[in-house]
Amino acid sequence: MTSSQRAEISHSFFKKCVSLNNSLYDFVTQFARGLAHIRHNELDLDHKDLNKKPQLITSFPIESTMSELYTLAIFHKFQDELFQSGAYMVKMTHEDEHYRFYTVERAKVSGSRVRNLLVNKSSEHVSYSCKMFEFDGIPCRHLLAYFHRMQILDLPDELILVRWTKSAKIKTVVNDLGGSVQEICGISVLERLNKLFKLAYSVIDDAVLTEYGSELLEEALCSVQNKVRAMSLGSEGGKLGASVSQVSIPREHIFKEPLQVRAKGCGK
Repeated sequence: MTSSQRAEISHSFFKKCVSLNNSLYDFVTQFARGLAHIRHNELDLDHKDLNKKPQLITSFPIESTMSELYTLAIFHKFQDELFQSGAYMVKMTHEDEHYRFYTVERAKVSGSRVRNLLVNKSSEHVSYSCKMFEFDGIPCRHLLAYFHRMQILDLPDELILVRWTKSAKIKTVVNDLGGSVQEICGISVLERLNKLFKLAYSVIDDAVLTEYGSELLEEALCSVQNKVRAMSLGSEGGKLGASVSQVSIPREHIFKEPLQVRAKGCGK
């Protein structure tokens, strides 16, 4: 079901870029623009995650801690669950030699659904009937209400998915056997972008105080821009020359349009 959901999200996005009347060339062009748009938005969100601090709405230490770890989008979901947890009552129903049994219910709300928590005494592992973490990867309000009652100030490591953290992109990718596959980034685009943004903001703040400083900075930026453009054109020219010397390109290309096929769920 998860794979199907991801496919539908991709389809819904690219349907905005392409249509039945597009030629093969138009499709490739629009597809490339769509990918560039997605990557630009991702870099923008990564920049906000590193530089923007979310507003805290509770005094729980766990909220402050997770605001430093989670990305903004995931933290806002976690923050909502943490805020809602204050309205829930946790009661221990009974216990035996190995387990403690709790019920979690919304206070003073008739007909609210009762959730069950099971705590292993030896390992302190908590299992619960909500199953939100298994489905969404975020601790639910019922579990957070239990942590608040037991005065647990930090979220256990097994409840923090690396994929939702700000440092997810600087981790090493491993295969099913635990071996390293590739390094996502040593000095990533995001790290370079963040470093340059901080430097640029600092220089601009100092330069705009005087007219001479503004002119000096503008002149320096234009010079750097011309050098970067020349470097980009030189690298592209080198790659193009290498490809031309190795591959013989025919004079003409003839592309045939593929047969039109009606996809499921494409509409009229």
